[in-house]
Amino acid sequence: MPSPALIKTFFLIVIFISLSVTSAQEAKKIELTSIYFAGNSSYSSSMLKDVISSKETPGWFWQLLNSISSSIGKEPAYFDSLSLQDDITALEDFYKVNGFFKADFSYSFAIDTTQKEAIVSFQINERQPSTFSEINLFGLEALPKEISEDVLKGFTVSKNEQFSQLFLKNNRDAVIENLNNSGYMLAAFDTSSIEMDTTKNLANVDLYFETGSRYKISEVQIEKKGEGSDFVETELLRDLVGIKQDEFYNSEKIRQSQIRLYRTGLFSYVQVIPVTEDTSGNFVPLKVLGNIGKMNELAPELLMNNQQNTFNLGMGGTYMRKNFLGRARKLTVTSSFGVQDLFKVNFPRVVKAFSLRDTSLSGFFDSKVKIEQPYVFNKPIFGILEGYFTMRKDVVSNKRNYGGKLSFEFELPAYTFINFLSSYYNVEIADEIFFLTDRELTRSQTLSILGLDMRSIKASNPLFPANGYNLSIGLEEANSIPYFISRLSDKAYTTPLYYKTQITFAKYLATNRKESAILGFKLKTGYLRAYRGSELDVPTTKKFFAGGSNSIRGWRARELSPKLAVPVLNEATNLEEIVILEGGSFLFEGSMEYRYKLTESFGVATFVDFGNSWSNVKKARTSEIAIASGFGFRYYTMIAPFRIDFGFKTYDPYSDVPIFKRKFFDLMEFHFGIGEAF
Repeated sequence: MPSPALIKTFFLIVIFISLSVTSAQEAKKIELTSIYFAGNSSYSSSMLKDVISSKETPGWFWQLLNSISSSIGKEPAYFDSLSLQDDITALEDFYKVNGFFKADFSYSFAIDTTQKEAIVSFQINERQPSTFSEINLFGLEALPKEISEDVLKGFTVSKNEQFSQLFLKNNRDAVIENLNNSGYMLAAFDTSSIEMDTTKNLANVDLYFETGSRYKISEVQIEKKGEGSDFVETELLRDLVGIKQDEFYNSEKIRQSQIRLYRTGLFSYVQVIPVTEDTSGNFVPLKVLGNIGKMNELAPELLMNNQQNTFNLGMGGTYMRKNFLGRARKLTVTSSFGVQDLFKVNFPRVVKAFSLRDTSLSGFFDSKVKIEQPYVFNKPIFGILEGYFTMRKDVVSNKRNYGGKLSFEFELPAYTFINFLSSYYNVEIADEIFFLTDRELTRSQTLSILGLDMRSIKASNPLFPANGYNLSIGLEEANSIPYFISRLSDKAYTTPLYYKTQITFAKYLATNRKESAILGFKLKTGYLRAYRGSELDVPTTKKFFAGGSNSIRGWRARELSPKLAVPVLNEATNLEEIVILEGGSFLFEGSMEYRYKLTESFGVATFVDFGNSWSNVKKARTSEIAIASGFGFRYYTMIAPFRIDFGFKTYDPYSDVPIFKRKFFDLMEFHFGIGEAF
């Protein structure tokens, strides 16, 4: 039997050999520093890098972060010659699904053993892509003509377009969606046949669908549970679903009914589903599965938002009464207070001697009572009646607004161009107090506002939009109703009549396949005109301002606006003082931003913002368009992204001092925001 000393020596030798092999393997690791593509005229190199499995090693900074925490850094990437053929296969597959059936690929690499670095190059000969020739859809022949026409509206592939399997899939899915919205609950895609003519670069496509039977709704079943289930009538929930017996199955209406039920606030969980196992003939029942919570809720709040283009921090509370007076009405009472533009407040001075005249302090207080009613007039309309009081203090003024507002939100299908529509009537008293050197100037007006808010929301993701666009159009008309009433009673009416429009358009483009790199564009314009009276008398709370975390980030919130000189009689000296009022009647601004997600939770961004506001559209000058550029960091959560942006004045129309001669901190503004800038 071997002695203990011999066994110990044996194990020491094994451990030594293992460590030596491991060290040798580590020494042989070569980092892949660069990947190049040549001949790729149709697709960018960054997009092709996402296709292959080989990856470039990150810079030393990210490797350092990875050594601290793998969640914020990136591991080094090593060269592996065996994976290059897999990369070629991945490139071939990618080009084929996009119509490049005759593309050729090759690779080469170079290794620097001294620096332990490798470079890989892929050579691509794309050749001419194939286009669609014949596109035939089978299985839809038995559809009624009017339904067939509606179904095929979603199919936009046409001859002579470049072949793309993704484009084909999106159109195929649109056909299925239209069938599901026309009663064909079980409609499905069966198979496809693609015949390639490589000599003529043509693709003949046959798509086969199974429509199944056309179904109607037999009944709406309600299955409710939870603490508040006994306080909500079953028939009320059926009314809220809004789908009647003998109505054709429509998946879009089912989706909208589920949203409508959620908006009541009654449910902690709710789902509207067809009960396919209970199908009888061409009839299928719908079932509402939901958990109804408490009818009364009281909750404190820590407020963080970006209202008025500033980072606001405050506290508040909310009381909610669900099913208030029946019919799923919801009563909400909220109150809050806080500080605006938090990073500009001189807290030692505020604590030592609080004053509403403090030029470093901006804050807010608001209180609101709101009643929400779903399915008004037994139509897919959401009604909101609210009364409110708000006070906003900025560096030169206090503004108080109190009044009431009645709004109607109309439910629209997601596939229509305008998919959000709201109209409202707002009666408001607007009080403004402006601080002079030795007194205060006050102004008060009663406003009667008719408004319309239209939106086309087509972005792919509300938290991190990668594709699509968002369009918002706001229209307001003020004071025509009381003006005409005053004419009937022969009374003078001195408040100005005006209209206001605001249009915002944002477009998003993914620059890589993973949709982690996004290029976003925004344009925004606003116009206010008094068609009776003067714009000078319109409350500043209704005018336009630029600058801030959601605007031009090289300036503070609302800093970019015209300065209006108003003469005021000084009683002591009979001289005139000048009060500076802010607010523009014309706004133009835009942004271009590049966003890149480093991980699921962290991202960076670079941006350029431009724009300004003017007292009148005729006074707008291109030489007065302010330009800011900068960078920022993002932290993504399930609720919203949190962002920090550093904006720098790149062109300041109000300063004669060249940018490079100004102090660094005079050029920079720091912004904290919730949600993307647009």
